[in-house]
Amino acid sequence: MKRYRKTGRGGGLFSAIEHEQAVAAKTTGILKLRDVIPWESFRPLLEELTGYATRDWAKGGKPPFDPVLMFKVLVLQKFHGLSDDATEEQIFDRTSFKNFLGLRIGDDIPDAKTLWDFKQRIEAEGREGSRKLFDAFGQILEGKGIVAREGSIVDASFVDAPRQRNDRDQNQRIKKGERPEEFDTTPAVGRQKDSQACWSKKNNEVHYGWKNHVKADLKAKIILNSTTTPSSVHDSQVFEELLDDKDQAVLADSAYHSAEHEEHLIKLNAQEFLMRKATRDHPLSEAEAQTNHTISRMRVRVEHIFARMSQMGADFCRSIGLKRATQHNHLSNLVCVRRGFEFVVDAVLIAVIPEVGVFWMAV
Repeated sequence: MKRYRKTGRGGGLFSAIEHEQAVAAKTTGILKLRDVIPWESFRPLLEELTGYATRDWAKGGKPPFDPVLMFKVLVLQKFHGLSDDATEEQIFDRTSFKNFLGLRIGDDIPDAKTLWDFKQRIEAEGREGSRKLFDAFGQILEGKGIVAREGSIVDASFVDAPRQRNDRDQNQRIKKGERPEEFDTTPAVGRQKDSQACWSKKNNEVHYGWKNHVKADLKAKIILNSTTTPSSVHDSQVFEELLDDKDQAVLADSAYHSAEHEEHLIKLNAQEFLMRKATRDHPLSEAEAQTNHTISRMRVRVEHIFARMSQMGADFCRSIGLKRATQHNHLSNLVCVRRGFEFVVDAVLIAVIPEVGVFWMAV
């Protein structure tokens, strides 16, 4: 007679407690952030953004969820690339999600509508909550000495949006910055029409949506600054907007090279490492080709960031409009910089490239 191992353990209270403790003991993935990020340091900003700091708590009504808890739900959502409904379902179902949020079985959890309302609230009336939260996170990184500022990489990545089925005339008007009147004839239809996202084509690939323009730290592979535009905006148009006087050296591909950008870097007292592009009558010299190769070896590190964001599902934005797309990108960038916290415990190799004189790091 065959005897197989029994998987059932009775389903008692102690079995459930042991299972919960076993899950809590594993600090992999998103659980790494649970213990290393000082979540309470975000509370003053979150209470200001939500209006809870000035709320009259003597008035009746159902109390809101803790804004720090809701912020952690946003981080959880972007880390796993979930919709609002899927986030609610996964928090209800998964023990690891509850552990990250500090919840237990049977506790109240925020539903999808509550999450949507929180995201709307922190952006309402020009509050730019996602931008401020991203900046606050950056200050934490600098305070821990993770961001070295020895070199910055500027680049952009497409963030696709649900494609609109418009006719040629409607697309032409949208391209001019106009919203076709027929979109709002039926309110239900108008709410699903995006008149800010744009089409673009690169390397025979067609994209519809947005661009996530970022500046990343060369050494730590952490996003320091970002901005969002329709996908039709050329990468070079936001180059100066991303930089500041803290940048010691700036690396970028040939799309960013121009005399104006060289002059701007001189004003910032930053070293210029912009790749050159050959033209029909002016091929690259051997020295320029070698310089491009050297810069490319370091600049490629920003592609590691975009690859990680693609794994998270951050290269697709489900929402409509530039405002919500900007929030999506800021929160996705914020979650992606979790690499900065793993950086302090990972084995790393530091080297210097003499031709450039900039430190780089291979993880």
